[in-house]
Amino acid sequence: MTSTATPSLRAYCPHPSADLVRVGNPSDGGYVLPLAAIRATQSLLSLGVEADWSFEEGMLALNPTINMTCVDGTTGADVIHARVRRDLWQSVRRLRGRKVMRLLRLLKRHEAFDAFFSTHDFKKLMVAAQPGPGCATVDELLACVRQGDPQRWVLLKMDIEGTEYDVLPAVADRLQWVAALVVEFHSLDRNWSRFEAIMQALAPTFYVAHLHGNNNDPYVAGTQVPLTIEITLVNRTLVNPLPPAATMQYPLAGLDAPNQPRRPDMALDFT
Repeated sequence: MTSTATPSLRAYCPHPSADLVRVGNPSDGGYVLPLAAIRATQSLLSLGVEADWSFEEGMLALNPTINMTCVDGTTGADVIHARVRRDLWQSVRRLRGRKVMRLLRLLKRHEAFDAFFSTHDFKKLMVAAQPGPGCATVDELLACVRQGDPQRWVLLKMDIEGTEYDVLPAVADRLQWVAALVVEFHSLDRNWSRFEAIMQALAPTFYVAHLHGNNNDPYVAGTQVPLTIEITLVNRTLVNPLPPAATMQYPLAGLDAPNQPRRPDMALDFT
């Protein structure tokens, strides 16, 4: 995977398996990955939750034995409640009736947060490349969820708003026991060379099982590469032989869904 002057998805064409499933919300918050990786998972380490834990609920529905840890220094029941109340007041002032109705349904979302995480581990920490106050590194968090077993299969979900470019290079050679890595890569217009370097470092361990563009953002100017992509990488040891490269059109009907339902999903070009 050599660097290119103009961003292109040619080197990242997925190799979809027949057991792909969508986990989580039908819009933003859902990801596509193989059932084989879910079934192999013993611990889920979810970095970035905000106010949507539908992916985590979906993982537990498909594999109830999973031990789960979620990490997010920007959210919590109090934060969710304050945000909903603020947005509701602004929507009322601006006479946005449809948004008001949606926000009214979210008024008790903070109670759902408390209920869900009363039985699952939540750490109010920021994810960082270096240890520090209020922060945790991916190495530290992986050691925590492995519970003393270095060969415990972990599924790692990462939606940390750009920090992926800092933390992934630090651990790329130590993810041999990660069953799948689901990452949202942001701002590819500014970070394309960093993205390519990360993908090259991960390639010996993982292959691309799925890729989807987040339509909350446009394409990188002059390309058909989404500014933000959701990518599923699966450990090569779990799938043998490797499925052939995709020949169908992306997004995949029945699996993919637009993050912003009122906008069309993003067509991807791997040629």
